Amino acid sequence: MKIQPSSYFSSLEVAEMVGREHKEVLRDIRNVISHLGGQTKIEQSYFIETSYTNSQNKQQPCYQLTKKGCELYATRMTGEKGTQFAVAYIERFNAMERQLKQFPTTPNIEQFEMHLIGMKYSADILRVDEPSKIRMLTDVHKAHGVPTNHLPQYVEEELKKSLTELLKAHDVPLTAAKANTKLIELGLLEIKERPSTKGGLREFKSLTEAGRYYGDNAISPRNPKETQPLYYPSKFSELLKLLI
Repeated sequence: MKIQPSSYFSSLEVAEMVGREHKEVLRDIRNVISHLGGQTKIEQSYFIETSYTNSQNKQQPCYQLTKKGCELYATRMTGEKGTQFAVAYIERFNAMERQLKQFPTTPNIEQFEMHLIGMKYSADILRVDEPSKIRMLTDVHKAHGVPTNHLPQYVEEELKKSLTELLKAHDVPLTAAKANTKLIELGLLEIKERPSTKGGLREFKSLTEAGRYYGDNAISPRNPKETQPLYYPSKFSELLKLLI
């Protein structure tokens, strides 16, 4: 495996390098996390839970191992594979450190890792879709001068549209405002708040976990701290039955 400068190892890479099933590596990581006593901030400075798209185009769990996470995981490894993994992660993080030194104003690796953790919290709270997560991840990398060539290129499964567009396309005599009120009553949509630059709080809408059956939350083009609910045209007829 060719080592590229990167901020972490994925659990998929670890499984390949140590010759184990990915599910076994996931089990090992989860066992380690269970020993950390539920201290989320500490856990995520070692292992960042995320997901990937498998060959069947399904989302599956995986972890990103930070430098500290690799060091901790390596303590569980013995023999030739363990040595190879230790050498690989040392080479990768040394390469990344050399890369970062080319950017005098770039924050250090610890700051980059903390930025990644903050991004994950934001993505989870906002319930953003996969393309938005990748855009957020790309922005964090660029902000710290870290290469993005290892990040996935996500292809949308289905084009999503706004509620207004779909109501109009289906010739439904219902305004988006009234439809949103009904969606909130059904528990499919909720109102979230964020601090406003003008003081006070600003409200925005976000699909709940139940609501994400019918669509997903994209990052709002007006403000990256807000979401914009978008809906699957293929499932909109089902949703209409609940609205009218």
